[in-house]
Parts: sequence; C-alpha cells; structure tokens
Amino acid sequence: MKMEVKKDRAFQQAVGCLSPERAAELLTLAGQDGIEEVRLRAGWPPSVRTGSGERQTEFAPATAQELRETLSRAARYSVHSYAESMKHGFIPLEGGHRLGLCGTVAEENGQVVGVRGLSSVNLRVARQIDGLDDMLRPWVGNGAPESVLLLAPPGFGKTTLLRAWVRLVSDAGYPVSVADERGEIAALRDGVPQFDLGRCTDVLEGCAKAQAVLMLLKTMSPVLLAMDEITAPEDLRAIAVCAHCGTAVLASAHAANVDDLRRRPLYRALLALGVFSHALVITRHDGSRHYRWERLEGTSCSS
Repeated sequence: MKMEVKKDRAFQQAVGCLSPERAAELLTLAGQDGIEEVRLRAGWPPSVRTGSGERQTEFAPATAQELRETLSRAARYSVHSYAESMKHGFIPLEGGHRLGLCGTVAEENGQVVGVRGLSSVNLRVARQIDGLDDMLRPWVGNGAPESVLLLAPPGFGKTTLLRAWVRLVSDAGYPVSVADERGEIAALRDGVPQFDLGRCTDVLEGCAKAQAVLMLLKTMSPVLLAMDEITAPEDLRAIAVCAHCGTAVLASAHAANVDDLRRRPLYRALLALGVFSHALVITRHDGSRHYRWERLEGTSCSS
C-alpha cells in the first residue's frame, strides 16, 4: 500500500535524521495539527506531540539499535564532533531542529561528557511561524526596544516568539544581537540564518551566553540583545552586564506564569536585578496558543 506524504518542509527536514523507513512512516502524519516533537523510546512505538498533547502511533516499536543509528545519522557519523552539545544532552540539527538524548550518562572527572546506552530520543521540530506580527507590534512598540521576559513551559513556543520579536525590532532599524548558545534561534548555515531574524541582526552561535554577551556588547553595539532559556547563575550575570551597558534584553524562561517564576530561587534572583518590568506569558487552551502581557510588579492585563 502506497503511503501518502503530506507537504511540511520543516517536518521533512527534521525527520531526515531518522532511518529512511521510519521517516517515510512519519511523513504520512505530517500536516496533522502541526507535529512539534517525535519521540522514539526503546521497546515502544513512536509517539508524536502536537498542540493537543502527545499520542502514540501504530508504527513498529523503536529498538536500541535504531536509537544508536539515529544518533549516528544526526551527528553525520561523527559523534565526537558534537561532544560539546552532547554534554547538554542533545544534538543540533540543520534547520534549527534538535535531537534530545536520554539513556545512561557518561562522566569523566565528575563532569557529564555525553549520553550512551540510549533509551529514548526526542526530535524537536523548529518552524518559522508567520502571523505573529500583528499580535506582537503593540508590545514591541515603535520606540527604542525595552527589556522583556518570555515565559512558558517547555514546548510552548518561546523560541518561535523570540525569533519574531527579534525580526520586528531588527527590521525597524535597531541593531539586534543574538546569543545563540545552542544554535536553535538562528540555525546558521554557512553564516546565513535559516530563520528570518531581520536585516539588522548579528548572531553569535555555539558560545555560552555569559561569554557571548561580553563579546557582542564589545563588538556589535546592540540596542537589543536576545538570548534563549535563562537557566544558570552565569546567565543572570550576563543580563546584569547588559543592563549596566544600557542594552535592552529579550530572554525566555521556563515558567507557567509570573507567580511560578517567583517560586524559583534562580528566577527570584533574576527579578531582583530589576531589568525586566514586563513578561509575555504563553499559555495553551484547546490546542491553541494564547498570549498574556503581565507586569512583573504583580499587576497584569490580558490581550
């Protein structure tokens, strides 16, 4: 029986790291509510996650051998070349997609150096989503950029929103710098971003945010400096440096809302810096994303 393949270029590109047989199976699902993740767990059929949640497919279960081959394909058969990203449990893919890894952690001198004995992999599909401009423009504003924090749980579209925000500010003529530590925001290929980040944007990829911020402030004089996923004290120091230099910051954090943010010690320290006065919160209802503008002083208004 011939399987019908739907057109979804981002999904087609992402599943290219899978075996041809597995990719062909999954491509028959493309276009169904916009698949955001594909999970292969040893001993279980693949599952896919959309805005409506995760569901299991009826395809053949993944095997340990398939997971090993998937890692090799994702790393272009040169796993050692991805040693740095594997310390953080993922392989970056062309187009901004990412393959997350789970299994037995390998350590040297008490430091994580990679993941072996894979038990599961998670293929995250990156997309450029149009249609956010009209929603974002009132918040981006017409004057000089201000510092804003993007909040949502994992997988809710923070990076997609960050890209759109950067593009609008950049195309308005303001120089924007992007500290793209994991290569997910711009997805540089031969120096060219695979996502539209605007005409006045400079990208530094593959460098820890704290170091990238210092380099970008010294060399690119950004009016806005964008970074993804604040997760460590070093990231807070980078944001503080931006504030001292008078540069606005656009950053994201894992939190369901501002109250959730305040319950976490790292983010309480982030708020104590006084850099951010507003947050844009992403929520999901009935499979659709919704956006809410909140004042970090405690008051909020919806849109």
